[in-house]
Amino acid sequence: METKTSAAMWGILTAAVASWDSYDKDTQRRLRNLRDDAAGALDQIRDYTTRGEQVRLRLPSVMDALLGIALANPTQTTPEILPSSTKLTRPVIDEGSASDLSWPVKTGSYDGKGRVSELGELSRTFLALTFQEVRAFLEGLAQEKSPTQAGLLQINRAAKQLVYVLSTLSLDNDSYRHIWTNLFSGSPGTVVADPHLGTPTITNIQPGNNISSITFSPGSTKNDREMRIRITAGGGGPIPALADLCTVAFASAWSNTNGPLVPAVVCGYPLYASQANSQAFVIQLSASINAGETRDIPILVGGR
Repeated sequence: METKTSAAMWGILTAAVASWDSYDKDTQRRLRNLRDDAAGALDQIRDYTTRGEQVRLRLPSVMDALLGIALANPTQTTPEILPSSTKLTRPVIDEGSASDLSWPVKTGSYDGKGRVSELGELSRTFLALTFQEVRAFLEGLAQEKSPTQAGLLQINRAAKQLVYVLSTLSLDNDSYRHIWTNLFSGSPGTVVADPHLGTPTITNIQPGNNISSITFSPGSTKNDREMRIRITAGGGGPIPALADLCTVAFASAWSNTNGPLVPAVVCGYPLYASQANSQAFVIQLSASINAGETRDIPILVGGR
């Protein structure tokens, strides 16, 4: 009886061992497959994250551009059957924004998870590209048919010289509005008169400093904003440096909405403004002018 029982138990044990062995082999096989799959997945993730386009997407300048476009995206407020969106307030991009443009561009600040703490220059630029008038203008540049190579060259030249000419001017908004109105409508429209286009006056010339004459240079522009003066030293000796030469009185006193304004006076070498107020400025030399010598020196004045 014991022999039969032992044999039966050994049979059960043998079958169990065989079953456990098969189960263990299957488990090990599954683990090996999982390890291979995980290693393959990690290799694919590594290959994906190191691809060129993925690396470029993580550059701050590219992230700035994408962020600028993303800022124009309306966001859903709450999940509803009929989705609703938040009404965005359109930011104001004025001429002050152009004053801080630089190259290379100033990029934004991002942490390790790509979260932004400071916007870069390109964010503002690409946000502006989403505005209706900017898109309308850009789409208006597109022609129904592709221009010829000669036509493309003309477009390039016109754009390049337009920017060159504009970069040499110092006009205000009212002046540009007048120019555009006159160009497209044939009439000047409403023009705000510039009070500083009158001719200033040269007074209080100091002949004791060997000055023969101080006048406006013949044929030059002469108004409160820009002028060119001619200084001639006498034959008895040089005009010394740091001595008062004369006073230039503005045709109209400088002011803004807050009252009298002292403008900035920028002079060509060796002239400089030693004193200035809303009505006039006094000029001196930083280096002497030799006896009998004549100098034509530009002066620019500005202020708001």
